[in-house]
Amino acid sequence: MDCTPDISHQEQLSLIIRVVDMDIDNEHSDPIIKEMFMEFINVESTTGLNLTNVLLEKLKNNNIDINNCRGQCYDNGANMKGQYKGAHARIKTLSSRAFLPHALQII
Repeated sequence: MDCTPDISHQEQLSLIIRVVDMDIDNEHSDPIIKEMFMEFINVESTTGLNLTNVLLEKLKNNNIDINNCRGQCYDNGANMKGQYKGAHARIKTLSSRAFLPHALQII
């Protein structure tokens, strides 16, 4: 997830998911990693709470269970990475396996 204003100054959230496809029948096969752009979403607020709610709604609409998520990647904005009220902290309370790597990952 990342937010940026468009040319008309409307804040847009870009949502990309990364999927790791593992062949459970063949333990010697390499996992296949895919990244998929989901959509641009106009957002009225860029608070951690609102961005979390938008993400959860989009995951639900696409039948993706938050408990199957294993990681999160954001920019260094406080609304994303904030320790208590950022999107990361809010998602982490819902899914303890949705960790945030410490290395900066630009999406």
